[in-house]
Amino acid sequence: MEQYGLVSENKGATAIVILQRHLACEGCGRCGVMSGAKKKETIIEAQNPIRAEAGQRVLLEIDDRRMLFISFMLYLVPLGGLLIGIFFWLALADNLGLAGNQELTGVGVGLGLMALIFFFIRTWDRRVKGSRQYMPVITDLIEDAQDDNCNGQAEWSEQNGSG
Repeated sequence: MEQYGLVSENKGATAIVILQRHLACEGCGRCGVMSGAKKKETIIEAQNPIRAEAGQRVLLEIDDRRMLFISFMLYLVPLGGLLIGIFFWLALADNLGLAGNQELTGVGVGLGLMALIFFFIRTWDRRVKGSRQYMPVITDLIEDAQDDNCNGQAEWSEQNGSG
């Protein structure tokens, strides 16, 4: 996945880059925008092998497979945990012969398992946060003539007929 940004600070091997949020990321929150849902800019740290300086517009890339893996971990694994918790409790309640309406308890068990999975994802996230493995890479400098397409959304809108 490619995205355009503006370097705000050069830290040598890495740089702080201001990104315009991509349309695909509108409600994700992964980049720390949960605190300001209306905020359209995201500030990230990226690898800086080309030594881009503050004020330069740059092209960033992140491996699509890594992006899909992160999406899978954040969305499908917790959902799977919720469903497994519900069905596990319903099967267990049936085998133990528990009377009454067990669906609500099943939902509670599913939500508990989902919360446990989110805890493990959060722990994993803290461990890999400093790793360069999931860090975007600045691959190129962008000329001033392309500034009006800096957020990457104008090109996408033209291709899909929405703007």
